[in-house]
Amino acid sequence: MATAATHQAGAGLDRLRGQLDKAGFTALLLTSPGGRRYVLGAAPGHADATAVLLTTDGTVATAVGDLSAAVDAVLRAAGVGDGVVGAEAGLPWEIFGQAGGSGVRLRPAADLVFAELACCRPDELPAFAAAAEVAAVGYTAVMDHLHVGMDVRELSGNVDRSIRRAGGLLGWYDPYGAAGAAGSDLVTVRGHDPGTARLTATTPLRYVLHPLLNGVAGYAAATAVLSRANGPLRTAGDACAAATAALLAALRPGAPLREGCAAFERETGEHPAACRIVGLRGGGASPPLPPDSAVIAEPGMVLGVRTEVPVPGRGAVELAETVVVTASGAEPRAGTPLRLVELY
Repeated sequence: MATAATHQAGAGLDRLRGQLDKAGFTALLLTSPGGRRYVLGAAPGHADATAVLLTTDGTVATAVGDLSAAVDAVLRAAGVGDGVVGAEAGLPWEIFGQAGGSGVRLRPAADLVFAELACCRPDELPAFAAAAEVAAVGYTAVMDHLHVGMDVRELSGNVDRSIRRAGGLLGWYDPYGAAGAAGSDLVTVRGHDPGTARLTATTPLRYVLHPLLNGVAGYAAATAVLSRANGPLRTAGDACAAATAALLAALRPGAPLREGCAAFERETGEHPAACRIVGLRGGGASPPLPPDSAVIAEPGMVLGVRTEVPVPGRGAVELAETVVVTASGAEPRAGTPLRLVELY
């Protein structure tokens, strides 16, 4: 059985507590790495918390271990009684039933959490720009040494050394689509021969860069092929590039963020494809923006944008960027190519 520890929230969380109160929530349950880190910061012993509960009166309860037991522990420790507790997206439905059995009403609060993790103060923006630049350093470390037959572990080592020399430390492991990936804590790589761990001439190499710089997440991804692209690969690359450009063009102040994903889907048409928009506060990615989200784009938002178009029998083309929403639209900050890179 999990046990919970409680303490008082710092003054920096006053805005979030005010939003909870305005939305009619007595508390907020956070289970994503980004959400937990945003509330707890780098406090020793808190990084491994499974569940965090923040109440409107400033109490923070944390618990580790099995998710179901941890959620039960923080709900009991915070004493929310029969109040309404906001929860992030992605919680198993059995946890909603479990909470209901104790009198607590869990209600989705995905939009509230996403907006909080995406909206940054002006004084925070330089830190995100610097973290994006560190991700760009990782891109250069990949591209400078790629060759057919290269051991993917050597590639990961090159990225680690370059990013750490640039000041990046303690990378966060990307939680989305990591199956079949190789790499280190700063880069996740796909596209190698799984039997030999070596790069081939025809399989698209996809890698996601996710370093931290002073606790702020860098976020970028690129796809390269070590030969001339043709046929399905060229088609997928062109489709992903055009759809990613459409997504970024749709991220305009005053427009719902979900319109970015809608623009991506319109552009990809019949191609199987996927896109995600995440918040980057808290030193990691938030859960992706829900399809029915009502969050409105506004200047000062920092977003991770990630897109993917599969290539039949040959993996996929994958792109990602750190994006800052400004008064004139979305501005990419990592500067990695939002297109398939051909090296031959």
